[in-house]
Amino acid sequence: MRTIARFFDTIVGWISLAAAAIAAFLLLAMFVVVQYEVVMRYWFGRPTHWTHEVTTFAIAWVGFLSAGYLLRQGRQLEIDIVTSRLSAGARRLLGTFTDIIGAAFCGYTVLLGYRFVSTAHMMGATNASELDTPLWIPYSAIPIGFTILGLEFLARILNRWGLTPERSDDPHSSTAI
Repeated sequence: MRTIARFFDTIVGWISLAAAAIAAFLLLAMFVVVQYEVVMRYWFGRPTHWTHEVTTFAIAWVGFLSAGYLLRQGRQLEIDIVTSRLSAGARRLLGTFTDIIGAAFCGYTVLLGYRFVSTAHMMGATNASELDTPLWIPYSAIPIGFTILGLEFLARILNRWGLTPERSDDPHSSTAI
């Protein structure tokens, strides 16, 4: 069981890291695109028609792709006024319960997101702009991002119960909640 849990945790970690790397690349690309727009608009008097749309869709991808990695690193917003006063066992049980709720929410959102993407693809929905972007492309960030986030919630549960190696940087581990 521990071997399977470790393998799962390793795979999820690599997926989260890869998604975060893509998000970082998108941030860099957005910076370049915005700088290009500034140069074209103010130095050459020829604004582009595509930069706003590209950066708007890219920022959505950045948020959804990076969420799983941020959860793995323990960088999410947390209010621990109550949990910091609980015993380690109670924190582990409460943490497991909230991770299950988080994973269930992610699963439901993946299902709805998949339906949303499928509907947009089936209808041939596009953005009302000069680029005419098929909307299933930016909408795909929802089910992909929430799949990664849901897998991270499941990996956290395994980590809380000692089935995977302890993460020294994870403040939500079974002993450091």
